[in-house]
Amino acid sequence: MDDLTGKTVLVTGGSRGLGEAFCREFARMGCRVVLNYAHGREAAEKVASEIGATAYSCDIADEQAVKEMFDKAGPVDILVNNARIDPYKRTPEISDGDWWDMVMGVNLKGAYLCGKFAMEGMKKKNWGRLLHISSIWAYQQPNERMLSYAAAKSAMHAMSRGFAAIGAPFNITSNVLAPGLIMTKLVSERLTPEAFEREKATIPLGRGESPEEIAQAGINMIRSSFITGEILNINGGAFMRP
Repeated sequence: MDDLTGKTVLVTGGSRGLGEAFCREFARMGCRVVLNYAHGREAAEKVASEIGATAYSCDIADEQAVKEMFDKAGPVDILVNNARIDPYKRTPEISDGDWWDMVMGVNLKGAYLCGKFAMEGMKKKNWGRLLHISSIWAYQQPNERMLSYAAAKSAMHAMSRGFAAIGAPFNITSNVLAPGLIMTKLVSERLTPEAFEREKATIPLGRGESPEEIAQAGINMIRSSFITGEILNINGGAFMRP
C-alpha cells in the first residue's frame, strides 16, 4: 500500500459532510490538502484553518476557473471528486432544462474537468490517484427529483473507466466510491424522522454510514496501486452488486 505522507490532495466540495471528512483524514495522514468550495466561505475557511489546508473558491463547472485553480494549487497527486449539486436544493423557479444543465455541469462536467487538469500534472510525476464520489442512486430507479442526479452519477462510472485507461501507462489510477445513506447534518434537513426510518429499513445492516468510515474506505482504494477502473459500493448491503 502506498504511503501518502506529503502528497498534495485536492478535495472538491470539501467544506462539509463527506468532503470535510476526507480533508480531515488526509491532513491527519500528513498530506497537503487543498479544499475546494463554491459556497459557504466561512465554513470552508474554518475547516481549512483547523487542519492547515488551503481553501480555494471555484465553480468547477467553469473550465477556465478550474484551470486557474490547478495552476495556483500546483501539481496535485490525489483528486477526490466530491462536489455536487444537491437534488434537494432545487428551487421552484428553476426550469427542468436549467436544472438538468446545473446538475450535469457540476456533478459530471465539473468532475471531468477536475480529472482532466489533475491528470496533466500526474502524468509528469508518473503517479496519481483519482477518486470519484458517486452514489447508490447510480443503480436505483430514480424518482423525478433524483433523475438528473442519478444520470450524472451513472455517467461518472463510465468517465472513471475512461480515466483509468488513459492513466494506466502513467501509474495513475481512477476509481469510484458509491455510498448509500450518509449520516451528515443534511439528513435531518432532507428526511422526516418517519422517512429516515423507512430509508434505514432498506439497509440490511440497519443503519446509515458515517462520513468518516466512507472516507476511510475511499482512502484505502487510493493507497492501492493495483485497483483501477473499479467501483466500491459502500451502503450497508442496500445494493449488492453481483
